[in-house]
Amino acid sequence: TGGSSAGGTTATGGAGAGSGGAGGAVAGGSPENAGANCNSSAGALLSADNKKLPNPFAMHDGTIISTKAQWECRRNEVKADLEKYEIGPKQAPGTVVATLSGKSLSVKITTTSGTMTLTSAVSGSGSCVLITMDSAPTLVTGCTTVPFTSNQVVQNMQNSNQYQSDPFYKVYPSLWGHIGNYSAWSWGISRLIDGIEQVKSQLNVDTTQIAVHGCSYAGKMALFGGALDERVALTVVEESGGGGIDSWRMSQEFTDRTGTQVEKIDNTNYAWFMTSMKGLDPYKLPHDHHALIGMIAPRAVIILGNPGYDWLGDESGFKATMAAVEIFKAMGVADHIGYDFTGGHSHCGPPATQTASVKTFVDRFLKGTSTTSNVAIKPSGTSFDLNYQAVIDWTTPTLQ
Repeated sequence: TGGSSAGGTTATGGAGAGSGGAGGAVAGGSPENAGANCNSSAGALLSADNKKLPNPFAMHDGTIISTKAQWECRRNEVKADLEKYEIGPKQAPGTVVATLSGKSLSVKITTTSGTMTLTSAVSGSGSCVLITMDSAPTLVTGCTTVPFTSNQVVQNMQNSNQYQSDPFYKVYPSLWGHIGNYSAWSWGISRLIDGIEQVKSQLNVDTTQIAVHGCSYAGKMALFGGALDERVALTVVEESGGGGIDSWRMSQEFTDRTGTQVEKIDNTNYAWFMTSMKGLDPYKLPHDHHALIGMIAPRAVIILGNPGYDWLGDESGFKATMAAVEIFKAMGVADHIGYDFTGGHSHCGPPATQTASVKTFVDRFLKGTSTTSNVAIKPSGTSFDLNYQAVIDWTTPTLQ
């Protein structure tokens, strides 16, 4: 952390390309990544197909972890896998200076290459903080809302294009064409959190009570944002589909078995993810997205599906979610993860059931008004194969 400056404390970090460390912490704040000093590296692609979900408790050298302290380093191995094979490295923060004028938050980020600014129109009130991904909040209420606008970092293009003129590439020009947007967006979410931390007394908020929420492509954004920044207390992932909660393996298996196309490693958006990912065999990855969800543990996450939309691949998402539940169980916090796959509604139009499910988690993990957070609603009325035990060939330890 750096010294004080106009607008608050400054978070500092290197400007070069490479994986970010524990950057993003500010005076009195928690680290963005507590396991940054583990010097973790990505695993190699497997020599033979593994159609089971990889053991989230096995280090790349084969060691089976047995403690919560070891989980921080294992978590950073998963981070390294995601960065190498999917999104590219999340960057260090640069120098961050935030100012608040009325309800307008401005967060200026400077590296040796240039400067960019995030702005957010703050609304609502409450000690908890809700960071919405590109859209107005519909599920989390009673918090101070600080929107994250993704095109202030890089544009969200449906055609897999990336643009060198985007703000992120003014501060990290060497990364253009070498990372996926979810790396840049995760970095941007963290810089917005840096800014909130700096002006928290003016906002009258508690930065130990931060939630992120998004739906569809923004559901993926919320998942990556919450998984890659340990300052997020609650991650709300709504209808994220392939590249979000779904397992790359299970999505491929589902299409092979049923002939129904879902978002997979070979047909997603290659601006969101690195172009090189398209040619990967999902069964040879050293990781999968149950471990991405598990990176949130022991913090809280609530997952929402919508099984009526084939493209979302909720069979795959359910299996990955249930494998992630095992990670939370191992840490003794099984009730810190919930899921609600209620169907029969429009895309990103959650029914009352899901609104209530999210409220259960908000009341406990953001507002402290409840000690109950048991939400477990699996997909129903579908032809899905929900036998997730069949794709788990490892034993869940009790981490000490």
